[in-house]
Formats: sequence, structure tokens, C-alpha cells
Amino acid sequence: PLHPDTLLPTVFVYDGHPGGAGFAERAFHTARAWLTATREAIASCECEAGCPSCIQSPKCGNGNDPLHKRGAVRLLTVLLRGAAAAGAE
Repeated sequence: PLHPDTLLPTVFVYDGHPGGAGFAERAFHTARAWLTATREAIASCECEAGCPSCIQSPKCGNGNDPLHKRGAVRLLTVLLRGAAAAGAE
């Protein structure tokens, strides 16, 4: 969905440390590398539908439901394509 402030589909990274630890700002500057590494880790995982090594988190408040390994790879591919197009402008 479009975010009302950006009028675009938007990914937010929140720094959970009071006052911030700098992760969100660093992520902004290194997002393409992080997204590429994440996509590669998920795509190269030998599991079929997602596992703790690729898309599941022990801290997930929804019990890792719903998660979709192929959907995660597809979303990351689209985000990276968009980041490449934005970088070319």
C-alpha cells in the first residue's frame, strides 16, 4: 500500500534503542547492499517454504504466520529493481 507521507510503497526501519543507535540511518545509506544480501540468503537456503535460517524469527509476534519464502524473494527482487532504477536517475 501507498504510505500517505511518501505517496509510494515505503519500507520503514525503526531503531529500537531510545534515541537511536544509528541503524536506521545506516540502513538508508546501505539499503541496496543489505537487501541484496538478504535476497541471496533467502534464495540460497535449501528449505522449501522458509525456516529459521532464512525468513523466520523467534521474536515474531505473529508466530511467523504468515510468511512466504517465494514472496519474500519476489518482494526483494522488486525492491532492488526499483532501487537500481532510482540510482540511475
